[in-house]
Formats: sequence, structure tokens, C-alpha cells
Amino acid sequence: MRTIQQQLQNWVKVNKFMQRSNKHKKEPKTKRLKESFTERELRELMGVNRPVYRRSKGGAFRQR
Repeated sequence: MRTIQQQLQNWVKVNKFMQRSNKHKKEPKTKRLKESFTERELRELMGVNRPVYRRSKGGAFRQR
């Protein structure tokens, strides 16, 4: 007894059946380069060196 896959292959040969090609083939994703930040750049991104303003007495903004 043949397996279903062997029967299908035989049928394809006999009937000269052409399989459809994948038109919408997925392209492989490109790998991103990992960014390496210096400590100074990270501090700047986090806003460590920026002035901080808070509300104080009377609701006015003052620099801390």
C-alpha cells in the first residue's frame, strides 16, 4: 500500500499538474544593529541634567 503523499506525487506526474508559486513570499527580516549609548547620552535622554520646576507656596513654579 502506498502512502497518500506517494499517491499524490504519482498523480502530479501523470496529470502534469503545476503547483502555484507563492506570489506573496515573505522576505526575511533584516537584523537591526544594537545601539550602544554612552553613560552621558543615557543621562541626557533621561533628563537628569535638566532643571526641575515644582510648584511652591502660592502655586508659583520655582526651580529646585
